[in-house]
Amino acid sequence: MKLIFTFFCMLILHEIKAQSIDSLALTGFSDAVLELQNSELIRNGTLSVSVKSVADKKTIFAINSEKSLPSASILKLVSTATILSVLGGDFRYQTFLEYDGLIKKDTLVGNIYIRGTGDPSLGSDRFKEYPGSTQLVNRWTAAIQKLGIKYIKGDILADASYFDSSTLADSWIWGDLGNYYGAGVSGLNFNDNQYRIKFKPGVDEGDPTTLLGIEPAIPYLVFTNRVTTGERGSGDKTVIYGNPLSSQIVLTGTVPKGLASFSVKGSIPDPATYAAYALKQNLSGTITFVAESPAVKGISGLLLPTGKKVLDEYKSPPLRDICQQANFWSVNLYADAFLKKAGKQLEGKSDYDDAARAVTNYWLNRKADMRGFFIKDGSGLSPSGSITTHNLTDILSLVTKEASYPDFYKSIAVLGLKGTVRNLGKGTKAAGNIHAKSGSIEGTRAYAGYVTTKSGAVLSFAMIANKYQQESSRTVSEELVRLMTLLAEL
Repeated sequence: MKLIFTFFCMLILHEIKAQSIDSLALTGFSDAVLELQNSELIRNGTLSVSVKSVADKKTIFAINSEKSLPSASILKLVSTATILSVLGGDFRYQTFLEYDGLIKKDTLVGNIYIRGTGDPSLGSDRFKEYPGSTQLVNRWTAAIQKLGIKYIKGDILADASYFDSSTLADSWIWGDLGNYYGAGVSGLNFNDNQYRIKFKPGVDEGDPTTLLGIEPAIPYLVFTNRVTTGERGSGDKTVIYGNPLSSQIVLTGTVPKGLASFSVKGSIPDPATYAAYALKQNLSGTITFVAESPAVKGISGLLLPTGKKVLDEYKSPPLRDICQQANFWSVNLYADAFLKKAGKQLEGKSDYDDAARAVTNYWLNRKADMRGFFIKDGSGLSPSGSITTHNLTDILSLVTKEASYPDFYKSIAVLGLKGTVRNLGKGTKAAGNIHAKSGSIEGTRAYAGYVTTKSGAVLSFAMIANKYQQESSRTVSEELVRLMTLLAEL
C-alpha cells in the first residue's frame, strides 16, 4: 500500500514543469512529507499537504489534500482574502455618535447613541495613529459638551444592531468564551472587546491568589476568583468562564509564583454596553443625567427639532491594515468580524451560519473547489469547523488574480521576520521568502500561504497535522516548519 501511495505522489510530481521546479528538491520535499506521515508522531492522525502553482492551479504535490480537517487559524486567510476582495483595502468602517430628541436651554430631552457598523478595531491600541478607547471616549465627550448642555433627560445608548444578536458561534468551546481570544463579535465592538485582570500570586504553589482589579474598570462585572498559585515560570494557566448573557465571571486555573503581580486578558461580555457605560462615566463630571424624561410634546423654546443628529463620525484604519493585524497576530475577533461583514455585504445576513454559506458561495462562484469546506466561524476557533488543504490552496491561487492581492499578500506574516512566524526558519532559505499563516488548536497544527521558487514561480501551500500524539505538539510544529524550509528549496 505504501508503494502504491508513493507512486501516486510521484505521478503528481512529474506533472510539474521542469523549468519551474527543482525536481531533486521536490523529491526531497515529498520524501520528508511521507516520512512524517508514516512516523510515530502521526500514527493515529492525519497529515494533509497541498501545494499548487498559482498561475494555473495545477497540483505540484498532494497528500490527503481532500480530507476535511480542523483548520485552526489558517482559516483567517480565507476571511481576510474574502473581505479584501469584496470591499477593497481602502474601505474604512464608520462609527457614529448621535443624539435625538430636543434641546431646551441647557437640557437635552432625548438620548445619546453610539452606533456601530461592525468595526472590530474601534478603540484598539494596535493602531498607533488612531485613537484608543480612552481617546475615543474623550473625543465623544467633547462632541457632546459642544452642545452646551448640562442635563440629559435620557441616557447613553449603544446601537449594535448592524449585526445580528448572536455574538458567539454556537460551536465554540465553553472554556474559550471568557478568554480574550474567545471574544464575540458585536455590531459595536470596543477596545478589542477585552480587559486585563491583575492577580497577586501567593507565596507557595497551591496558595490562593488575590484579585487586584481589572483594566479598564467595569464595576458591573462580578468576579469569583478561584485562581491559585502555580510553579515559578509556568505562565498563564488561567481559564475565564463568562458569556454575553451574564455579568457573572468565574476565574480558574493558575498564575506563576515569584512575581509581585501577573496579568491575563479576558473578553468583555457585552462590548457595546461597556462603550456606553464608559462614555456616561466620562460625562458624569460635567453633565447630569435625569432619570425620568418628561414627554417632549408641548415643550416650547426648542433650539433643535426632533430626529437623530450626528455629532461625530469616526472612520477606522484602512481595511488592509486591520487585515494585516488579523493575519500577523492571529486576532480572532477581527477574522470573525470579517466573516459577519462579508455575510451582510454579500447576502444580507450576518449570523455565523449564513455568513459562512455566503463566503463558501463567493469562492464557489470563482471556481474554487469547495467540497469539504465546512466552516463554522471566520477565525478557526471552532473545533468542529473543517476545510481541506485543497480548498485552501485553490482559494489562495485564485486570490492572486484579484485586484486586492497585493494588500492580501502584504497582510500575511513572513517566516523568520514578522508576525507569529517571525522566530521560525531563521537562517534558512525560507526566511524572508515564505509568507505564512500559522494555526494551532488542541490536536491541530497548521501552516498555509505562499512560497516563491528559485525560478520566481509563486506556489500556494497548506499543511495540516491533525490528531498527533498529544505530548508531541512542539515536535510536530518543528516538523511542519522543516517542510516549509524544504518548500523554499524548490
